[in-house]
Amino acid sequence: MVKAVKGVVVECDSSVKMIILGLNEKGQFIIEDLDETHVFVDASCVDQLRLDIDEILNENTYKVEESK
Repeated sequence: MVKAVKGVVVECDSSVKMIILGLNEKGQFIIEDLDETHVFVDASCVDQLRLDIDEILNENTYKVEESK
């Protein structure tokens, strides 16, 4: 019997993929790790995954504050 799973292929660079793999330890949404730049994830988790990645990348971005 064949079982179909609805998912989305995510293409990213290797550093973002490492973030995704780290997030997967919390939520188990990766269906298949395809190669160094592609991951097949559960379709219902894509929006939350985007939010989590954006939050992590914003935390790690240097911000210049202007002095008045």
